[in-house]
Amino acid sequence: MSTGSKTTNQAVSGQLHRPWDDFDGLGYFYQFRPEYPLRIAEQLRSELRDSTGGSIIEVGAGTGLFTRSLAAVFGSNFKIFALEPNADMRRHATSLTSTSVPVCYVDGVAEDLQATDGSAQLVTAASAVHRFNRPAFYREAQRVLAPGGLLAIVQYEPYDKGSAFADGFLSIVEAALPNYRRHRHSRPEGGYSEIDIAVELRAETYLADIRRDTFVFTELIDQEKFGHRARSFTIVQKAIKEQGEEAILSALNFLFEQHRDNTAFAEMPYEAEIITARRT
Repeated sequence: MSTGSKTTNQAVSGQLHRPWDDFDGLGYFYQFRPEYPLRIAEQLRSELRDSTGGSIIEVGAGTGLFTRSLAAVFGSNFKIFALEPNADMRRHATSLTSTSVPVCYVDGVAEDLQATDGSAQLVTAASAVHRFNRPAFYREAQRVLAPGGLLAIVQYEPYDKGSAFADGFLSIVEAALPNYRRHRHSRPEGGYSEIDIAVELRAETYLADIRRDTFVFTELIDQEKFGHRARSFTIVQKAIKEQGEEAILSALNFLFEQHRDNTAFAEMPYEAEIITARRT
């Protein structure tokens, strides 16, 4: 999912490049990504305790994968404002979300949440926070959260422990991108780094009760879906740019053939991470 900071990069053409521009044209491929397990939104609903309604701000909503999961769990008493600066992503999100769902997709970034002080019960970001100017985002989240409100960072990645299929997928990307290593995240200014969100949140003055939970979920996937899903990741797009589409897709197809079962499906495991903090 995409959003970004107000920091900009200089593109080769001389035009200013914004972090969310990397997601142009990827909206189509996001339909092949796995759904966020409902247990994530259910945990967030449980952590909000006695809240019976209010506002949710989702940042970097992408095509609305996590947005719709939130809506299904929280219900009509909660209004979701889903910020997404990439127009292609917003267009797909709108087309994929029923008009009966209480969601408003808005052009916006992590550093300007477009909400009044203390107005939100939940601020959340799914698979997007590594693209933010995080110190600025944390300040904004603390500003707009009501006392007792929740900040939640959600993400998942292929789980390579014990899975030759997931390990092989990550190895293809590492071989294509010399500066990339698994478990690192792309930075808005370029390059990759490891980040520890829980440590960052513990340093914030008005956040407490930092909690980190993880679990593994798996999905059976066919070859076509695997290829499309791989292309939804910016690291794979960068690998294609570096090594050529034919080389990367051939490597992915060969990997799939190695790990498919006799029904032409392969099992891909993912590790989900949920990090929450409460506004004091």
